[in-house]
Amino acid sequence: MIWNKDLIIIKDNFLDETLFKKIYSELDKVKFVNRSTHKEGETQKIYFNAPLSTDHPAPIALKSFFKAELGMIINKMESFYFLSAKHEEPSPHDDTPGKINCIIYLKGPSLVHNGTALYEKNGEMWNINSHIGFKENRAIIFSSHRKHASLQFEQGATGRYLIANFIKDYDLE
Repeated sequence: MIWNKDLIIIKDNFLDETLFKKIYSELDKVKFVNRSTHKEGETQKIYFNAPLSTDHPAPIALKSFFKAELGMIINKMESFYFLSAKHEEPSPHDDTPGKINCIIYLKGPSLVHNGTALYEKNGEMWNINSHIGFKENRAIIFSSHRKHASLQFEQGATGRYLIANFIKDYDLE
């Protein structure tokens, strides 16, 4: 498959049940730290992360999915557990210079407002174009160039756990 910037993939029950339960139970033992911003010395107050090794079973499962389902061999990827808290306002951003993002929702209430917003530019304004609701074990795959943000600024939102995967390089089979 040739990846294109307009493609969005949503897949429920992404990880097999045994692996999902293992990862879910790991979350209570993970040591999260404030996620750094792109500005030196600053941290984000709503995002906390913990890096995952390349031999962690979640990145391995993701690579297997990309190869089997999309015909893509991932050469370089960074993966993190993320914990994000409810916040006051959105923080739209892209994740360039990466190529593809894959978010796997892990733990939290199944709510639209715990999910992810995708944005499109309309004139000079960036507007939410799509709401993707939070559901445990749901994966969202989209271009790293696409503006996106947590919807946790909306009323009723809560904290959530997920795995963020930033695919930086891949080859086609």
